[in-house]
Amino acid sequence: MKYLLLVMLTALSVTANAQLFVAPTTTDASFIYVNDTYIYVDKDVELETNSVTSINNVNIPSILLRNQAQLLQGTATGSDELNKGSGIISLYQEGTTNQYDYNLWASPVGVPVNNDGTTRAPGNGIFAFRDPGTTSAVSVPQRVFFVPADPDGAGPLDAETNSNPALNTPGLNGSTFPNFLSISSFWIYGYEAGNATADFIPVQDTGTLPAGLGFTMKGVSGTDLTDAGDGIPNNLGVAGDGLGQRIDFRGRPNSGTITATVLPDTQTITGNPYPSALDLNYFLLLNSNSGTFNTTLPNGETVSFTGSDITDGTAYFWESDPTAQTHFIEEYQAGYGVYSPMGLLASDGMYVAAQYFMYDEAGNQIGGPIGNGDATLERRFSPIGQGFMVIGSDTQAPGNDTFTFTNDMRIFVKEGNNSDFRNNEEDEPVEAMGVGTYYEDITNFTSFSQFKIGVNINDTYGRELGVGILDHATRGYDPAMDAKGAGTQSNDVTFSINEKDEYVINAVPNDEYQALTLSIKAATTSEFQFRAREIKNFNYEGVYLFDTTTEIYHDIQNESVIILLPAGEYPKRFEIRFTREIEEGTSEEEEEEEEETTEEEETTEEETEWEEDTTWEEEESLSVTIPESILESYSIFQNNNAGQLEIRNPNGIEITNVMLYDMTGKEVLAGEDLGNKDIYTFSTRNLSTGVYVVSFMTEVGLKKSRKISITNR
Repeated sequence: MKYLLLVMLTALSVTANAQLFVAPTTTDASFIYVNDTYIYVDKDVELETNSVTSINNVNIPSILLRNQAQLLQGTATGSDELNKGSGIISLYQEGTTNQYDYNLWASPVGVPVNNDGTTRAPGNGIFAFRDPGTTSAVSVPQRVFFVPADPDGAGPLDAETNSNPALNTPGLNGSTFPNFLSISSFWIYGYEAGNATADFIPVQDTGTLPAGLGFTMKGVSGTDLTDAGDGIPNNLGVAGDGLGQRIDFRGRPNSGTITATVLPDTQTITGNPYPSALDLNYFLLLNSNSGTFNTTLPNGETVSFTGSDITDGTAYFWESDPTAQTHFIEEYQAGYGVYSPMGLLASDGMYVAAQYFMYDEAGNQIGGPIGNGDATLERRFSPIGQGFMVIGSDTQAPGNDTFTFTNDMRIFVKEGNNSDFRNNEEDEPVEAMGVGTYYEDITNFTSFSQFKIGVNINDTYGRELGVGILDHATRGYDPAMDAKGAGTQSNDVTFSINEKDEYVINAVPNDEYQALTLSIKAATTSEFQFRAREIKNFNYEGVYLFDTTTEIYHDIQNESVIILLPAGEYPKRFEIRFTREIEEGTSEEEEEEEEETTEEEETTEEETEWEEDTTWEEEESLSVTIPESILESYSIFQNNNAGQLEIRNPNGIEITNVMLYDMTGKEVLAGEDLGNKDIYTFSTRNLSTGVYVVSFMTEVGLKKSRKISITNR
């Protein structure tokens, strides 16, 4: 057996009219083994199959990519970019272990031969998932124990080179055990808006997809401890373990220009179509109306391109709770997280999680395991096999509906915490070596001013909103910056931009006095708990939730704020502001109202003396004139870090009693005759973790109640 162990390959001599040509001899298989690095070929690749019965080691792939190895190819055009031949590469990726749970995939390879055994034409092949004996791109690593030793002394072959084609079952549940993988073909669909099959494309066990279209595929149950040579088993059988079910993609490597279609304001499932990582910012900026980019990279090279108005410039990633054991979509705990490049090539962009889990004040998930719904996932670089959804720009010109992948977007980045298919390695500072881009340290991109707002709704699920403050943003809609949510709930909170109430990421200019409009809808009387978190490079006074009806500022940067709203829609009542000061450009009418308010506050000495002589009975009779805004000025905050309940009293009105009840109505804490302190604190360290109701009353009869969540570990 003849093979090459590569550290890095930058050029190969032209053989058989291809820059990289791999073919067997008359007696031995030939293959290239790439371990923990990348192989770069400037032009095309031609691979000839090792499936010749007269040679040793039949069916060994021509290129084996192992331990996160990747194949990059250059920017040649025409026939020089078309890979060819009947041979295959082999590379691994991991999906979910849960037979009920979807992943979105994009195949990095296409089948190289037709069902009749003839070789397909040069170029990117189709993705197909079929029974063994026909063409399929999906296999599982196989441990082989009784292969004769190689004459050259390489020893017996094992799962690093051998694989079993995956079976497909028409049933609903896939399964695995050693050397066996059966995937439910029932759930394998592509989706391309406007295609001839009415959007959904049934791949299943007979259909095919062109390169560039992604597909849905559910996971499997069972256990397969086969070690493919990297110390990682095919399937540990533990949902949410961060490893998942290993898939061996085998086929002709995709390369060059790859296209797909998305119509205005519709969706298409696509994904990384290459056997290398994808520079997602490059892809999103090139395929959106995001302007012209001339960026100088750390190595001195310049990246220049102009975006085209095809997509809205954001990507949508499927997230789900792996413990939801059901095939009924209405019972899923799942949704789409949203990624925006924020109009920048060399940045981390911004990602907000799907709306189903709740999160605490620090952004940690409440309840359920850390699975594919982990809110800390980074999406900046898409690994091999990663599928996602794009939405067409609603301002597309007629016929301008085709988005494009190019080799310039290919980049060597190992997986960390950047995908559904993440491994368990720790993130370390690392270079990203790309065909069209290069980043000196992807763990240290220049960060822009930003924060997120967590909104827990009815103690049931959470909405995460993102705000980025950038000099190149506007107050209106900015493609590849502002991002829509992938659907809303009957009780929900989004940003309103240009009178459209559907955005979950809002990019705004550098202006302390602006107001970001929230749109809130409540199907029934509902509770919304707001808290700002993940605040970075923020230089303004604070993050405030401003109620335009009561004119109260709620400091959501330093405490959680709960708003209880009756059923209805509130398209403009609440805003996010960065200062309590009057906004610039205040109208004359507002200024007159402020002057009148100031005059009313300047009481005479006689009025002051009258107030001091007023009896309690008189004060009680006047209590109805105290505005609701005074009551709303109190803030209730459960400080779980300090183990205490805190009530802030900014107006100095005396509180007569405070009561705390558990959800059965049992009183667990009480305080009386508390005076008019600025802040009241009550220890909650001895209480069980759970939801409680706090209620207090002022000396003039005003009463306020709120729910709080106490966490004691």
